[in-house]
Amino acid sequence: MRRFFGALTAVVVVSLLGCSSSESPDPVPPTGANTSAEFPVTIEGALGTSVVGSEPTRVVALSWTDADILLSLGVTPVATARATAASGFQPWAEAELGDQDAPAFLQGANADLSIEDVLAYEPDLIVGTKAFGLDTRYEQLSAIAPVVHYDSTPSAETWQDATRSIAAALGRSDDGERVIAETDSTISAAAEANPELSGKTFTFFVGPTNGSVYVVNSTDDAGAQFLDSLGMRPTDYATGLPTSSIPGRAQITYEYLADNDADLVIATGQPADLDAFRTLPGIASLSAVARGNYVPLSPTEAQSIAFPSPLSLEWATDNIVPKF
Repeated sequence: MRRFFGALTAVVVVSLLGCSSSESPDPVPPTGANTSAEFPVTIEGALGTSVVGSEPTRVVALSWTDADILLSLGVTPVATARATAASGFQPWAEAELGDQDAPAFLQGANADLSIEDVLAYEPDLIVGTKAFGLDTRYEQLSAIAPVVHYDSTPSAETWQDATRSIAAALGRSDDGERVIAETDSTISAAAEANPELSGKTFTFFVGPTNGSVYVVNSTDDAGAQFLDSLGMRPTDYATGLPTSSIPGRAQITYEYLADNDADLVIATGQPADLDAFRTLPGIASLSAVARGNYVPLSPTEAQSIAFPSPLSLEWATDNIVPKF
């Protein structure tokens, strides 16, 4: 299938760009745009350079985190990847959308993204700073419209850098800096309101299953970056663990659970897995758990800091920080 797309990209682009999909939503007029912005704008990325010739009006977001950033900048994408929430939108995105028409959902995601579906929305900008598997689709997508993406990998792209890149492509760099400053201010205010968190150690368990679990061991993990911004740090034990194939995370078997005590123990995963994890002897033996300093996070709560955006981080300060 990929070879089919690669061979016919030029033909498909020419034929479909000249057609208008009956299901394609009308362009969403930009609101609050920087009228002084100068185009063309050039954005560098790991997979290539994108040149945006004029102010975009039809933007496709390849991940729900990219859609979050667009919404924070006052732009509603015409289509986006579906989030894991039942509605397809995370609660912070639903709050930002309010009563306006919601974006359509793309067919597929990451390496399974449908190129024809993207074409049907006739985008003049595609955003994929958190699009895993974009390397398998970049050539076809960049033939449709400029693709703003990550500098090295999607997992390494910070929300600040992603916001700046997307804002620049929209001609809204000033808005991007404002949004970043407001988000940083919100997090700083949460840290100031909870001074008891400063200096505390944490153990953050992720995805317990089949006798092993990931342990966050550095701020290469986005969730750890959020906790760090509140003044917290991983334990010496965690930072001494070898990093797995996932940046910022080590992987241990359950026999080492008792070595992971901290001031605060956090765990996230599927609800049934978390329930079973909590009953394990190694977890019950931790003094933090005995003191009641054990915080299970639902998938949505964990995703708000694992896939951060200005909208999700504001939501996290309101909904997660009080649990610490």
